[in-house]
Amino acid sequence: MLRVGILGGGQLGRMLIQAAIDLDLRVKVLDSSPDSPCAGIAHEFVVGSVRSPEEVVRFAADVQLLTLELEAVSVEGLRQVEAQGVRVAPAPSVVELIQDKGRQRTWYAQAGFPSPRFQLWQPGEPIELPFPLIQKALQGGYDGRGVQRVTRPDALWPQRSLLEAEVPIAKELSVIVARSARGEIKAFPAVEAVFHPTAHVVEYLRIPAELSPAVEREAQALAEALAERLQVVGLLAVELFYTTDGRLYINESAPRPHNTGHVTVKACWTSQFEQHWRALLGLPLGETRVHSFGALVNILGPAGQYGRPSFPKLHQWLQVPGTSVHLYGKAKSTPFRKLGHLLLLAESPAQLHERIEAVRAQLEVQVVPNERTA
Repeated sequence: MLRVGILGGGQLGRMLIQAAIDLDLRVKVLDSSPDSPCAGIAHEFVVGSVRSPEEVVRFAADVQLLTLELEAVSVEGLRQVEAQGVRVAPAPSVVELIQDKGRQRTWYAQAGFPSPRFQLWQPGEPIELPFPLIQKALQGGYDGRGVQRVTRPDALWPQRSLLEAEVPIAKELSVIVARSARGEIKAFPAVEAVFHPTAHVVEYLRIPAELSPAVEREAQALAEALAERLQVVGLLAVELFYTTDGRLYINESAPRPHNTGHVTVKACWTSQFEQHWRALLGLPLGETRVHSFGALVNILGPAGQYGRPSFPKLHQWLQVPGTSVHLYGKAKSTPFRKLGHLLLLAESPAQLHERIEAVRAQLEVQVVPNERTA
């Protein structure tokens, strides 16, 4: 039985464990929160910081393969683990690149990958891009955090950041691609994401995206080329902008399973989580085709509420045909935190749209107030 380690104990790690069980892998998880989603289902759960080189090295001392479910980990720890003969995927160099949005965007430009015009900016420097523009924190931003649309100079955050030219977005897409230890590459069909208008977190998404065959092929080819250029082993989630004038731009990428890939669990022949393990273990990659029209609806924490979540409409959600639920086991709800998701299958795009709207109409989460926690 292969002993594998996962840095991070959130919902992505939880679903990696579920897929690992089918391959008889023994999974050990490191996370700072004792009540994280992985705590109750990992073969071994260790409370500790994924940002500490010493703790990462100590954690990985008895594993044969180390992977991650988030990028905010100690790269130095990964390098030390790799130097001790443990297989680490994704590679520390890839994680280091992805951790910094400015470094990531500069690398795209130098490698010839299409992305919006940008500027690495710090307070006091002239602004080279026209307003309105997008400002992004260089590190740590996710699920709408660390990103803002800025219409005037005095609204900029006073911190070193990535400034990005606003482009006319028609659709926001994601392509999950896997590259195996043997060099085999396969991309899933593009996923189309719809975001909350103010929180900037994905509300729902659908697969396949409504694109022409030519644009679909271009999106997959971009993702595959990026994974090959980075020499990624495992999954790479590539977020793309498709503009109103027919261009594709890379927004950013993540070398791990991704929220937008959850829909593959039900809609595709192989899930992103099984594909990640196949890639890491050097097994043949699974079939990525869609067999049903699919959608994901995120279950988000209500705005302005903090506490323990409950789901009083679970019975009604599951009355919608083709619907299944995945709750993440999170003990605390904060505004717009991902608490779970619903997967929907349908026989046509129109039927899928009806089912998405039916679920969204009753997407209620109740929160029992407790101590306010971030």
